[in-house]
Amino acid sequence: MGKGVIILGHGSRREEANQEIKQMTDMLQTDDQGIIYQVAFLAFGQPDLPEAAGILKHRGVEAITVVPVFLVTGNHIMQDIPEEIAALKLHYPDIEFTMARHFGPDPGIVNIIKDRIKEANQSIT
Repeated sequence: MGKGVIILGHGSRREEANQEIKQMTDMLQTDDQGIIYQVAFLAFGQPDLPEAAGILKHRGVEAITVVPVFLVTGNHIMQDIPEEIAALKLHYPDIEFTMARHFGPDPGIVNIIKDRIKEANQSIT
């Protein structure tokens, strides 16, 4: 069974911001050749979530995990993304869709924040 992962960013009118999500997706793909990774954006970027699912379907994927690259529980996490996934399940009944948790108050995120604080403070001295 082919597995795919959609890295879903919010999207930005600034293309350089969208490029950062694409870079993360490329890094994940480089590290994990057994899964097909695809970037998608909720707004202001291409492809959107339905287009990304279609790309993975075309590549033979039978299971897709949508990973929202969002920090906090907001309307996109609680409503918008689940609604889009529900619509995708109807459109692609032969594909199994799951949604991963958003980042939230994860120890890994806290460690990244600590690293950024250290980095900023080093530039002061």
